[in-house]
Amino acid sequence: MIEVPHTFDRKIIYSHDFLSPAEFDRLRGAAERQVQAKRVNIPIHKRGEAISYHELQNSAPELISFYLSPGLDAWCSEVIGERVQPTPPHDLSSCSLLIYDQPNDHFDWHHDINFYKGRHFTALLSLINTDAAGVDVSSAKLRIREDGAERVIPTDPNTLVLFEGAYVYHSVTRLSEGERRIILSMTFCTNPSAGTLQTFLRRGKDIAYFGLRALWS
Repeated sequence: MIEVPHTFDRKIIYSHDFLSPAEFDRLRGAAERQVQAKRVNIPIHKRGEAISYHELQNSAPELISFYLSPGLDAWCSEVIGERVQPTPPHDLSSCSLLIYDQPNDHFDWHHDINFYKGRHFTALLSLINTDAAGVDVSSAKLRIREDGAERVIPTDPNTLVLFEGAYVYHSVTRLSEGERRIILSMTFCTNPSAGTLQTFLRRGKDIAYFGLRALWS
């Protein structure tokens, strides 16, 4: 993992070439072999596919091991300036694959909802992001709005983006024909306890993203 950036004052940072080539290839290979994704289509808001934490535990233990690794936990804590930990395994979004592989797959403007009593953070590791020729970065862009202006956050393969979604207004633009974008999404928090309403809202999100099986999580 690369050196820790100097500041998290703007609630978002990104780091290129985050992993060694060998480690990155190992995680990308684990993502490539996944075939069980559930398509999510929330009109206007989101289109794409997702694979939940529970499914990845069985089909891609490499991804889960990376998420739970002490090195990643320590890196995020040092960046944020406060001790963080992975969110609980019953949260299906704690570690998930987000797959954009059809035209117009996207994620509209939003803040992330915090389902925990502590601060909540998202780390996105770009595993695949290719155009129709499979060479350059796809047309899908991670955008944020800050100080009244829009800014594109790079998501080249092996780039990790860490942000506090409750404060960072963000979106992903629409994918074009023949392109692919696969992101490993991981969440961390400073306090994993949750109130009754927070738990109810979290389960509602899980159902929307991963289907009715979330009721038994």
